[in-house]
Amino acid sequence: MKKRLIIVDSDQLLRDTLAICLGVDGDYEIIGHTGSGLEAVDLCITRRPHLLILDLMLPQLCGVEVLRRLRATVPEQKVLVLTGTANCSLIIDALRSRPNGFVGKPTSLKVLREAMNAVCAGSGYYSPLASQLLGESFTPSTTTSVLSRREREIIQLIAEGSSSKEISSTLNIAVKTVENHRGNLMRKLHLHNVADVTRYAIATGITQGS
Repeated sequence: MKKRLIIVDSDQLLRDTLAICLGVDGDYEIIGHTGSGLEAVDLCITRRPHLLILDLMLPQLCGVEVLRRLRATVPEQKVLVLTGTANCSLIIDALRSRPNGFVGKPTSLKVLREAMNAVCAGSGYYSPLASQLLGESFTPSTTTSVLSRREREIIQLIAEGSSSKEISSTLNIAVKTVENHRGNLMRKLHLHNVADVTRYAIATGITQGS
């Protein structure tokens, strides 16, 4: 089944080009694209795409605010930021608003597809700059010292895309034990989903960004 995709970018030529390039590979169905931040929120709420590709520099409603509104209304929505901004403060604000991935412009179509596939599969995908800024944005209270050795092992495997069953096999422990550790570490760190876990793991050096 094709994954439903919405593209949001202020550049109509880029939107049209991406729609053509991504629509021909058979994995994605473009169900909408817009240059408006307000319309982006409405499209996600009404059409529920598998993935939203989101620029940060948008009219009416900036990309960061789009992210915040989506996290409040449809928190499960997978969002991949694709932006050309070099404003580090804006990038940090965006990362704190919990996107599932972050890719800078310019980038290759190959890298964009890798990021899209990783995000749709439940893993995070963050560019080197995003990974660096993630590390700088975490406070001392979120360091790995609050985690046990086993929790650090599990958080790395989660961030690398392993399921609870796969983690159980890798560490030779019961699936229920994995789930218990997973719940405990997410409560300790105030994380809510796999994307949060991935951002934390990259920021604290438990695993490397893409």
